[in-house]
Amino acid sequence: MPERSCEASGCAMPGTVCPACDQCFCWQHLKSSSCEVCRSLVFQKSFEHQLGRLVSIGGSVLLLGLFLLFLPRDAGGLILQLAILLIIVGFLLLWVGLLASV
Repeated sequence: MPERSCEASGCAMPGTVCPACDQCFCWQHLKSSSCEVCRSLVFQKSFEHQLGRLVSIGGSVLLLGLFLLFLPRDAGGLILQLAILLIIVGFLLLWVGLLASV
């Protein structure tokens, strides 16, 4: 694909040109394009972004569960149960996000 600079106002980044619609792949063109190739790229980018968020949320929940393990235990064991639940949920979110991104 040939390289060229984008002609859109406010976009000065060079990008590769879509072979189907001859528009550059910058965000301004991808957002307003009716080309199927461009639309699939927008969908793929948003899907990858959601997977990245899922992995980061899973990691945060997992770390929170590990942190709760270090807190003093209460009489009913609620903190321990919450910590184990958060570790399991965080691990599952992390695993699903990483598995889907492969």
